[in-house]
Amino acid sequence: MRKTLFTRGGGLMLIGMLLISCATTSSTAPPEETTTSPPSAATGALQPMPEKDQDARRQYEIERNRFIYEDIFFAKNKFQLDEQARALLSWKADWLQAHPDVTVVIEGHCSEGGRAEDNMALGLRRAGEVKGFLLHQGVARERLTAVSYGSQRPLARGEGEEVQAKNRRVRLTIVEP
Repeated sequence: MRKTLFTRGGGLMLIGMLLISCATTSSTAPPEETTTSPPSAATGALQPMPEKDQDARRQYEIERNRFIYEDIFFAKNKFQLDEQARALLSWKADWLQAHPDVTVVIEGHCSEGGRAEDNMALGLRRAGEVKGFLLHQGVARERLTAVSYGSQRPLARGEGEEVQAKNRRVRLTIVEP
């Protein structure tokens, strides 16, 4: 006896599925435009976001992550901004100007070593220097809060100058509403 690919019942099911598929995809109605309108009160369904809005959202996320994760670094026992720090802070000030609803905490950090009180004071001087720069660039004072963590929250742990240099920094953290 010869085996067939489909049994009689299986063949009928396959034909039925193909007919249903053709009926749903061969609609002659024009495709719906995507909008960013709010969900329908009756259905609660969300409308797809237009591609240009998705691109803008992706760009915002990239810039936001850069804003948060690119730290300003300092020399050992120093709080003055170098040229590299000023360039990065200029970009951050521009980003803050473009996003007036964003407020930030300016976190001053230090490497390990020295007295805890001295590290807290140095961290606050570093955060204050960054805050002063951003104020000078036109960012509103009420959007900026400076704090110091001293050496309490190291980015890297271990011995050596390379590791300790990663901890001498200021990080700007966005305050979520």
